[in-house]
Amino acid sequence: MLNKVCVLTVRVKNLQESVDFYTNVLGFEVSKYYGDKIVSLKHDEIPVVLEEDEEAYQEPKQNVLLGVLSKDLDKDISDFKSKGVKILFDEPRPCPPGRYTIIEDPVGNQIEIVEFSE
Repeated sequence: MLNKVCVLTVRVKNLQESVDFYTNVLGFEVSKYYGDKIVSLKHDEIPVVLEEDEEAYQEPKQNVLLGVLSKDLDKDISDFKSKGVKILFDEPRPCPPGRYTIIEDPVGNQIEIVEFSE
């Protein structure tokens, strides 16, 4: 059956700029480089892969949203601001499992930062 997600690929314009963002802003670690256009990031469950693609463009229409878990959303928003990350809204918004905000990576891919209620 084809019902198990095995990888999440994020298309980016500049691989090094994106590796810097995903490691220094979001805290991922590089697992492995596959040549000069693809890098896999360490992740316990579904591998996250950054792939440099000349067709990646600013403000892409996006139908899949990467969600990243936050343990302290207010602190993370403050950290994003200090690093110059584009935040779509400064104040966390409520969602059924807790609160969230949305940031953008260097190419404009939106990333949902979610803090679950206890």
